[in-house]
Formats: sequence, structure tokens, C-alpha cells
Amino acid sequence: MSASSPDLPSVTLGLEEEVFVLYGDARHGYRASTASFRGLARLLWADWRRNVGGTASNFRRGTAARRELMSSVEISTPVHAHPDTLFMSAMSRRRELARALAEGLMVPLGLLPGSDEYHTAGLHIHVGVPPGRLEAVYGNLARYLPVLAHASASSPWWNGQPSGPLSRVPNSFALGPLTPDPLNRFQDLIVTRRLGTIELRVLDPVWEPERLHAILSAVYALARLPERLPWSRAVYNRLRATYHIGPDAEVRALAQELRRLCGFDPGWLEHTVSARVLDSWQVHGEAATLAALDGAYRTGTWGSVGTPHVRPGRWQGVAGFASYYVPKLPYMLKKVRAEHHAEWSGGELKIGEVEG
Repeated sequence: MSASSPDLPSVTLGLEEEVFVLYGDARHGYRASTASFRGLARLLWADWRRNVGGTASNFRRGTAARRELMSSVEISTPVHAHPDTLFMSAMSRRRELARALAEGLMVPLGLLPGSDEYHTAGLHIHVGVPPGRLEAVYGNLARYLPVLAHASASSPWWNGQPSGPLSRVPNSFALGPLTPDPLNRFQDLIVTRRLGTIELRVLDPVWEPERLHAILSAVYALARLPERLPWSRAVYNRLRATYHIGPDAEVRALAQELRRLCGFDPGWLEHTVSARVLDSWQVHGEAATLAALDGAYRTGTWGSVGTPHVRPGRWQGVAGFASYYVPKLPYMLKKVRAEHHAEWSGGELKIGEVEG
């Protein structure tokens, strides 16, 4: 039976995407700003029902927040039953966000050169399956998670220095090795308390439309596989070490397996956004690279589109906070409680490993 057989249980997909919005210039520095709340507020009030849950903002924690309070902004899609419609929805949501944020460089990277563990951006894919399929699908995704993660790589820095293609993964406060408890929120692959979905949290932002579509299609194919494939937490956690150095022979072998299963191109692991960004930064400089990334996110094609990014006045941040964050606060408090403290309603949840 093929992974696309209509006799297999249904799969639903959703996507959450974070992106930095930067203001300033090379001389004085590029920083995120609460002024980006104004763009989120435009989306919120244009369609409250859709965007109260379909947009989000992230504050920077720790001592660095004293000089730069804001981190990434987030959009999410509705639930879809096929990767093609999810992909089209994600592209539509990007265009909506780009129109709402006509100023500020939209930078789809997992880390910026000056990032810390609290100043990160990611791409989260939610996979919904029937309860009886949860264990099998979780394991199948875990087996190939290093392949999908490397394909998404766009976080080449740590502490201001090149530090491997997926530097965000070993350094972000919100990620971690897989544990026996899939409900533990801060790890690379989880089962969500609030939605009951499997959530791939490990992926970096992916601006390239073709790359994003390939990853979504692979996730869908793995969720539809009828068989339960071998997998091991210990193997995945050991392969996390490759996120600092790039794919090794074991990860490449998994990529070839995934190609045979669903046609996923292993070339996505060899030609990463991380490498392209580092090369552009070295050859063309910071300003040109950030402008090209902004154009890439807004249009799907690498290159500047001339987006204004003058550092905003403080009043804009205050106005955005009042028009976006304050009205959303009750929803956000309810969501945080559900994500971190809600009781799991599906009984005892155990995800068993499968020996190869």
C-alpha cells in the first residue's frame, strides 16, 4: 500500500511561522521593535476571529531584553488536509503579513548574529492524526527529523560567529533532545497538550517556496505511511550533534531512505539557506543580505525590494502595544495555560521506540 492510499486514516496539517522584523541601518545596528505590533494590529482588527489566534508576538527574555525587548513575530495557518493547500495558505499568510508590515526588514532566519537563546525564530508544523495512529506517526517523524531539520537550516551563527548550519537548535531555550515524555514542551518533537497534535518544533524558518513545499510534502507522506518504522530517541539525540557541523553519512543515508519513500530531494541538505546567507554576508555585507532576505520572504525570490526600515519612534511601539498586545492578552493567557498546564485528556501517553 502506498503512502498516498485513500484507505489510510486522514491527516491534518497546520503551520506556525516566526520571522524577525528589523529596523535601523548598518551604522547604528538593526534591531527588532515593538513597532511591529502596529502591523499585527492591522491584521487583528481586519479579521479578529481569524487573527486573534492566527498571529502572535514574542518578547525577548533575560538581560538582553533591557536593550531589545522585541523578538520575532508569528503567523499561523488554518488546518488543512493536504500539503498543497497548506502551502498555498502559508504563502497567502506571508503576503498578508507583508502588506500589514510595509516597513521593516522581514528576516526569515533562525538566529541573527547577535541572537541569544531567547531571540530566535522557527517554523512549527502541526500534524493531526487519529489517537490510534499517534505513536506510529510520532516515531516515523522522529526517524527522519534530522533530515527535515537540516533541510530547513537557516541559523548559521552563535555568539556572533559562524557556528554550524542549525545553531539555533542546540542553543534555543525552547528546544531540546527527545525525552520519554512527549508532552514536555521544550523539545524538538512533541505532542501538544492544547491541540493533541504532533508538533515539529525543530525546523528553522524556510523562506524558499520550493523548499517549504518539499518539507511539508515529506511530513505528510510520513504521517500517511501504513507501517511503523524503526526509530530510537538515543539515535535522534546523537544525530543532534550534526546540527553544529552539517549532515554526516548517517543523516545522508536517512535522506536517501526518505527519497525512496516519498521523493524528497536530498539536495536540500547540501545546499542550505545557512550557507547562502553566510556567503552573501561575506561578499555583499550585512545590509545587502538583510535586504535580500526581506525580499525573499515577501516575494519568494532572493533580492531586495526596497522596503523602508528606518528606526521607528518610541510612540509607534506604544501605539502598537495598545492596539495589539493589550486586546489579545486574555486570549494569550488562556493559550499559555493550555499549552503548559492543561491536563492531557487522552489517558496515559507513552511513545514506544521500535527496534531496527
